[in-house]
Amino acid sequence: MIVLEKRTDLAVECYEDENKTELKGVKVTEKDGITTVSVLNEEGESKIGKPIGNYITVEVPSFVNDTDIFDGRLKKISNILKDLLPAQCDNILVAGLGNMDITADALGPKTSSYILATRHISDDLKKAMGFENLKKVSTMRIGVLGETGIESAEIIKGVVDVVKPSCVIAVDALASSSAERLGTTVQLSDAGISPGSGVGNHRHEISEKTLGVPVVSIGIPTVVSTGVIKGADDNSMFVTPREIDRVTEQGAKLIGMSINVCLQPNISEQDLYMLVG
Repeated sequence: MIVLEKRTDLAVECYEDENKTELKGVKVTEKDGITTVSVLNEEGESKIGKPIGNYITVEVPSFVNDTDIFDGRLKKISNILKDLLPAQCDNILVAGLGNMDITADALGPKTSSYILATRHISDDLKKAMGFENLKKVSTMRIGVLGETGIESAEIIKGVVDVVKPSCVIAVDALASSSAERLGTTVQLSDAGISPGSGVGNHRHEISEKTLGVPVVSIGIPTVVSTGVIKGADDNSMFVTPREIDRVTEQGAKLIGMSINVCLQPNISEQDLYMLVG
């Protein structure tokens, strides 16, 4: 098991911490505001402290001034998500991780509000609506251990055993080591997620290894260590942007809608938003 020492959830920052030198077991590509960090083997894991897998970072306009998500971002992020999902993926569980009572940690639960849930719709109703190709999607909000007394991974595993999805999409707020990336970055990964790892609060891993089905994670940085701002090594506290309410709300909308666009390509972006917005 890998223990992440760096106070960040972003693979690109772990790579940058190594001075962007060529690292064995790690492949990095950059194009059009998208940086892909691929951890290829155990040597790569040890170099940047991330499990084997692909970590894709997308630069986006600041959510603070965000007014329109229909500017190409939905298609851009949904295409990346599509490439990370299994080839045969018709039954998807979206899990929103976090604490609704703490704004900086509410990204996951808020995202669930924008997910178009369809698992309950019968085949006859789909046919009557003209949506025979509608994928089965279910969503859940998961509180933190302090609220439920149950690890998030245990809750998701229980639902997975019942719903039997072909894939889980986990959405969670992330920690960054750069104040400039707060609310301006989206990270997607096919390596699963370890909630709280970026702030030194390691919880049980949520991955294919623990759930038995592929896991794709999506998140946005909402907190940064005070040590980054002070220029010191003090990592005991984390701060959020002043406009964190806006960042969380707009970020949840972008992620939720990107998931919808990816999973339901036969419905237009505007119609999807009418159904969930």
